[in-house]
Amino acid sequence: MAIWLAVMLAAAGLPPEDDKLPRALQADESVKTVEGIIGVRAGVWTGRGFDFVAVRTDSTQASSDQQALFSASLQGGVQFYEHFDILVSFEADIASKITAQVAGAYLGWREHPKERYGKGVPDEVLVYAGAVTGRISVDSPDFGSFKRGVGYSVGLSLGWAISSHLTVQLQGEYRYLRFDYKRDVLSGDTTIGGNTVWAGLGLDFGF
Repeated sequence: MAIWLAVMLAAAGLPPEDDKLPRALQADESVKTVEGIIGVRAGVWTGRGFDFVAVRTDSTQASSDQQALFSASLQGGVQFYEHFDILVSFEADIASKITAQVAGAYLGWREHPKERYGKGVPDEVLVYAGAVTGRISVDSPDFGSFKRGVGYSVGLSLGWAISSHLTVQLQGEYRYLRFDYKRDVLSGDTTIGGNTVWAGLGLDFGF
């Protein structure tokens, strides 16, 4: 149909350029229906839920007062029709006595406000939500260990393009991920984590 329309426009003496046709009829190979995304993130995972104090049944106390972990992660996925994202991530978190590993799978919706509003707004805004799971450990003598945690996260990412393929991201995320303590407790905390937030910067490469 697009070919016949172009022929008719040419016969009528009208320019058959793609920008004279509806977007659905444009033969622009640069418009991708599916695009790959890979990115790196660095930030801080923090929350009061990381403050842990428990008195165990063996009359010993286990405690950790660190509430912020440095975080680095790798994220990748696919984007459909410039809007719908499917993403997965793997993250490593560390403080002086705490380490954690978190993996996640997310669905997101991406908008491009700069195309509508012009300067002063991000090139893209991504809202996403998904499931997360991970492990956490405290490096302290006879501290005990925690079970694997399963939870969810909801996030917002603002992006500014620095080239046709690279985008700088400013990201914030609410995360609920709780880890149950494996030892029997007489009093105090029985879990670590729970209601937390993640904030940081990233760099995305689209291909």
